[in-house]
Amino acid sequence: MSRLDWYIRANLKLRHLQLLVAMDDLGSVNRVAAYLNVTQPAVSKTLAQIEEGLELPLFERTPRGMEPTEHGACLIRHAREILGQLAVVRDELRDITEGRITRVSMGVLPATACVLVPRFIAQLEAEATDVAVNVREGTMATMLPALRAGDVDLLVGLLPERRLPVEFDSELLYEDPVVVVVRRGHPLAAARRLEWPMLSGYPMVLPPPSASTRGPIDAFMAESGVDVPRRHVESISTLTNIGVLQFTDSVGFLARDLARHFAAQGALEVLPLEVPNILIRVGLVWMVDRRMSNAQRMVRELLRETAARMPRVVADTSPLADPGPPLVASTPVVQQRPVGIW
Repeated sequence: MSRLDWYIRANLKLRHLQLLVAMDDLGSVNRVAAYLNVTQPAVSKTLAQIEEGLELPLFERTPRGMEPTEHGACLIRHAREILGQLAVVRDELRDITEGRITRVSMGVLPATACVLVPRFIAQLEAEATDVAVNVREGTMATMLPALRAGDVDLLVGLLPERRLPVEFDSELLYEDPVVVVVRRGHPLAAARRLEWPMLSGYPMVLPPPSASTRGPIDAFMAESGVDVPRRHVESISTLTNIGVLQFTDSVGFLARDLARHFAAQGALEVLPLEVPNILIRVGLVWMVDRRMSNAQRMVRELLRETAARMPRVVADTSPLADPGPPLVASTPVVQQRPVGIW
């Protein structure tokens, strides 16, 4: 028996596979150590032991971080498949133990946590009492690795503008326009005739430069004569953004559904300013090669139905106008350029 065959059969452990997948996802010993809750020397030692046991180099250091070699990429690909299948086994065993109450784990991005997901859960409780949903909130950067590893079954959130890696598939649920928001009682909310240049001088809450919406927002404000102050916050944290807007005179940009939710709570006001050509794309993401259970397919279909029932905007130039009845599949959406956010 060759050493390679012996090591894979007798010494390659699940924790080794988890470490290799985490290293591929995060690209840094420091980040992997924090993610696995172990020390950095332990990560380096374990990786060295795997490479020594296989007698193969698995990673190499580059200016972009640790990147897999050809051997490493092969092992990581199969490690993902093994971990994904074990996650399915875990869930099925849990279902049997708990009286066949089916669990579906969802990764949720913050912008959908306040609007779409609560409506979906309310609908789920009304229609499917034998399905329990586990919700994990995070960013796309943290949720995609969790989806790969089988820790979540599907993601619900903002779809990126650029194409996802080939192992993922996605589905657009709806598009939501961006609106301008301020705190209740903000001076701009009382203006008789509000124009874009009047935003100059106020602090702002903006997406970070890496977000796909930031460029279009900056370009539109420049065209509209708005001077973006040096004193501004860059954040993708929904709760942070809402808190800053509530307690300061900052001006922010939110998806319309999210803005209306907090406006209804008395926390924010939506300014009557049109932000053309910028849409938030909300959708689902799942693994292409991973078989969906009946419960997961039911959850996916129910999310579609919940999104279809949500009030949508068809042709509306005023951020405060009545959204009207829910869209049906044949209703045309206003022609705007969709923009996703990581």
